[in-house]
Amino acid sequence: MSRFAFICLLAAGCFYGDPINQRPSIEIVTDSSTTPHRGDHVKLHASVNDPENQFVTLTWHAQACEKAEDLATCDKAFFSWIGDHPDITIPSRLEDGITSVQSLRVVLEAQDDHGATAKPTQVLVVPLADIPPDLALSKRSLHGSVVGVPIDFYAKVGDADDGPDAVTLDWVVFSPPSQPASTLIDIPNVPQDLADHAHITTGKRFVPMGVGDWDIQVTATDPQTSAHPDGVSTVQHLLVSVVPDHAPCLGTVAPLAAPVGQALPLYDPTLFAVLVVNDDLDVFPANPSDPLFGDATFHWSLLAPGATTRQPLAGVISNSFAIDPASYTPGDFVELRVEIEDRNHTPITCADGSPTCSVISDPSCVQRLTWRMEIR
Repeated sequence: MSRFAFICLLAAGCFYGDPINQRPSIEIVTDSSTTPHRGDHVKLHASVNDPENQFVTLTWHAQACEKAEDLATCDKAFFSWIGDHPDITIPSRLEDGITSVQSLRVVLEAQDDHGATAKPTQVLVVPLADIPPDLALSKRSLHGSVVGVPIDFYAKVGDADDGPDAVTLDWVVFSPPSQPASTLIDIPNVPQDLADHAHITTGKRFVPMGVGDWDIQVTATDPQTSAHPDGVSTVQHLLVSVVPDHAPCLGTVAPLAAPVGQALPLYDPTLFAVLVVNDDLDVFPANPSDPLFGDATFHWSLLAPGATTRQPLAGVISNSFAIDPASYTPGDFVELRVEIEDRNHTPITCADGSPTCSVISDPSCVQRLTWRMEIR
């Protein structure tokens, strides 16, 4: 059907002419109610109305800005699109490669089939969220949390919109009351998870010089921006209860000692041995691969038949001692005793008549064992 308008003038009469082509109207509509962040996607569409129901061509442009309200802080358009439903991937940095993108400036223009353009051009400012860094702390020590012994702490950090390389870490040690301050030492060449490029792990070594509960605080801060001049931070704490170097504990022995008041019958030459000593630092068998580990010390003594004084076995420093019943008379009673100590040389103060002794509050951890034997 032809498009005409019926126009009448008082002096010249009536005639037909082309109608006026009205401008379309447009509005930018966001498809999400959440605030996007750098590296995220912004999905938009247009609400369009054309009075003559003509086809309207939509043209989109997007600029990355520090402050979209100030065009001087915006780069040239990094995104252009003709059609509806643009999907815009937000860059992390402006063209200088340094300044963080803080907002987007999206421009929508429209023109119908007869050349009428929408006025005014639609502009949408999209503020961006700044995601705080994600941070996870862990610790590792081969020796437990013992005073004077190094403990390694690790911080695994990432940042969804700035990347892990942009995050700075601040480590602080809070000492227990009345304990000396401690410092942290960088651990070089911390192994990285090659399958996880979104995170970086750094490490610090801590040597506590006193007992108590120590608080390791790590603050991860992403880059400063105009919207966040101090950066956005995540704070994590790791509490460590540092204990003294406890006295060693007798572990596995052979043979087992007889119950109190009884004697172990001895028919053949027998090797009495301590097979395992448990300790924070001085263990048996020793661990030569770790310079912090030391050796448990053994002290052997013998109460001969009819004797009232226990005699130290001079020169016997190993974990074992052999007894041959042929050296005694059948019916004799012999007591063999072993006592252990670590580098602290904690005195064993139990009475001599006690076959076992514990110098700490844990009665299952003993530093003395006595074998009472009857020669057969």
